[in-house]
Amino acid sequence: MTTYLAQEMPFPDTLPEGFAALTNEPVFDPVKHLQLEAPAEVYSLADLGYSDTEIAACPTSFGATSVFRILSDEGAAALLEVAHLLEAFTTSNARIARNVRGGAYRSKFLRDLCLHPEVTKFMSGICGIPLLPHTIPHQLGHLNYNPETVGENVDKWHVDTLRIDYVMFVTDPKSVEGGEFQYYRGTKDEFLARKKAGEPLDESKVVSPDMPGPGYAILQQGNMVVHRAKGLQAAGERITMVNGYVPRDVRFPDFSRFDQLSLVDPTHVVGAEYLRHRQWMMRERLAAEIAGFTFHTDTDAMADNLSDMADDMSDVAAQLRAAGQAEIEHFGDG
Repeated sequence: MTTYLAQEMPFPDTLPEGFAALTNEPVFDPVKHLQLEAPAEVYSLADLGYSDTEIAACPTSFGATSVFRILSDEGAAALLEVAHLLEAFTTSNARIARNVRGGAYRSKFLRDLCLHPEVTKFMSGICGIPLLPHTIPHQLGHLNYNPETVGENVDKWHVDTLRIDYVMFVTDPKSVEGGEFQYYRGTKDEFLARKKAGEPLDESKVVSPDMPGPGYAILQQGNMVVHRAKGLQAAGERITMVNGYVPRDVRFPDFSRFDQLSLVDPTHVVGAEYLRHRQWMMRERLAAEIAGFTFHTDTDAMADNLSDMADDMSDVAAQLRAAGQAEIEHFGDG
């Protein structure tokens, strides 16, 4: 039987042009900096209202968790120091006023945290499938900073450009007024239908998890869970980190949303990252099929398999040619 569990792809061993490594940051120490504590509750996609058919198209039935801990107090303090060093590199887009993507290139601390196997194993256990750190480096350790305008939302209602990710507070959420992370306990189609009809959200379905402090997070199937980050109601500092994962089973279709990534990430980096990611998926699938070789006579199945691979390649080419032609998707602030 063919096993389609991919091997982890090494992080690039060279930095993109314009990305210089930090020279004065703390060193990541998992013994001192990690404090992994399982969430008390795990919610399924069915709990959010998704149908069996919709769930079957996903790599896992997992939806979201209650709040859980990732970092120790010392780890949270070290990550905050790194976030302050990276703040000089913030960019903005139609959804987020101030964010840093690609920080894993600049910060070894951030990279080591995002790629750490103990954390990956922990997240895999929560969502019920084997995961790997995202093979697009810009999907690792994304940092969101509060806008400079008080009251402006950090991020609009949206779903993510990846399947599995955690959202972790870097700053102490108890030290500011506002700035809540929220998600909608319903489906994205339900959310969109209400928006299109001009109907208010069902406030009973808006969940604002109580974050005890920095280093606490929720894990979610981000492309299925509608969520946002509210603005501060008074001057202060709010920073969160989002770290992405891919299913280790490469039979699941890619969900990188390159059309969206090409609008927010550097043009000299994003296409090469995406191509490498899709090439890795195809290579791992081919390697699994070669390793699982058996003699058989079903030439139609052989041809179908090759056609599927050709379709994957054609899809990558089409995505690359269409780069920058879409618009940033979100559901607005309300």
